[in-house]
Amino acid sequence: MDKNKKIIKINKDIKFNIASAVVACFFLYVVITLILSLRKEPVTTYNVNKTDINNNIIIEGLVVRDELVLNSEKSGYVCYYIRDGEKIKKNSMVCTIDETGQVYNTISDSESYDGLLSSDDYNEVRNLISLYKISYKDASFYNAYNFENTLNNKVLELTNEVLMQQVGQSTGTSLAAVSSPESGLVTYYIDGYENYNISNVSKSDFDKSNYKKDTLKTGDIISAGTPVVKIIPSEKWNIILPITDDQAATINSVYSEEGERLLFKINNSSYDVSMPFEIIYGNDGKYLNISLDKFMLNYMAERFVTVEIILEDDTGLKVPVSALTEKEVYQIPISYLSGGGNQSSNIKLNVQVMGDNNEITIKQVSPTIYKTDEEYCYVDPLVFDDTDVLLNIDSNETTAVSVVPRVNIEGVYSANRGIAEFRMVTVIKTIDDFALVKSDEALNIYDNIILDSSKVHENQIIY
Repeated sequence: MDKNKKIIKINKDIKFNIASAVVACFFLYVVITLILSLRKEPVTTYNVNKTDINNNIIIEGLVVRDELVLNSEKSGYVCYYIRDGEKIKKNSMVCTIDETGQVYNTISDSESYDGLLSSDDYNEVRNLISLYKISYKDASFYNAYNFENTLNNKVLELTNEVLMQQVGQSTGTSLAAVSSPESGLVTYYIDGYENYNISNVSKSDFDKSNYKKDTLKTGDIISAGTPVVKIIPSEKWNIILPITDDQAATINSVYSEEGERLLFKINNSSYDVSMPFEIIYGNDGKYLNISLDKFMLNYMAERFVTVEIILEDDTGLKVPVSALTEKEVYQIPISYLSGGGNQSSNIKLNVQVMGDNNEITIKQVSPTIYKTDEEYCYVDPLVFDDTDVLLNIDSNETTAVSVVPRVNIEGVYSANRGIAEFRMVTVIKTIDDFALVKSDEALNIYDNIILDSSKVHENQIIY
């Protein structure tokens, strides 16, 4: 063996160290990625749905009608002969005033009332109680007192005629008759709005906190000159509604045709009413005046009614307000768009390009066009450089991209493909935490969008 021959030993530890380093780097990468993913705030998406929004306007209104109040010329006990809501002929007797109390005392001293009322009479009382129970609300408990008076009046009306027959002629000349000078509907309450003048309408007239309704009933002791009955001679009446400027503008826009009639509901009824209307000006705001010529009997006992004005419903896509964002885009005159090649639709823009030999050439680009109107197209700026020059091939007019106006458009971030992609939307209206947007644009039903647009940026990878 050649003693001069050198033997070189390979350091096996080097291979071991390189492998360890690779494994360590990979492990470190995994740990860092895991830590970052844990610290990263999760991005929540929202599934877009279609919805309809009811635009109807609901307002409480004041009922105004012709009301003739008859006062008593005598003092004594009043005894009615006409039921509330019944129609009476001109010069017919409505009630009598018992000056001596003889009729009242005869009624009070009656020993037995068995068989006095028929089964139909009892059904009327039951129906009156049932209607009150159905419409009862804690917020309007004060109506309980009016109901008590109405119920008492109804029972007395039903018993009055029979009892008067029992009294017969024994009353002599103690009764003074009260007759109606006009034909019309009879009602037995006074509330101070009988001589109301629409031209003097004010917001204080709609304050129900001080509203007082006095019910007249058989057996009351009245003084000469006090109201004893009310006659409504005409089927024509009005509902006055206080409205805001925005509500007035909405009503005028929906019912814009001359002579068009307003469509509405009264007290959440099942049927729609169509009647003429006008917007009038009071001393403190605008009011809607609806003129009616029917349904008087239905609302004869009402001074305040709830009116639902029927408007067109808005239909669109429902998105959270938090999902809305804005993007800055170019506002380019629509005349700069061209078809290019065999395309019939104008979806391209022509850009002048300066070559190496200072030769100008034209290239066509297909930018993302978010929307167009009669004058402009709104274009994504990502495909342009500030040094680009746009060319109108029809007029040879040029415009530098650097001077093209920029505007903000509203949109959301779509997450359908795992990337935050901007989609333009047009907001129809906003209600609470949601917005209604048009459904015939870039966003579609069942699309997934970023719930909170402030948590991401455009083209960010979501998952």
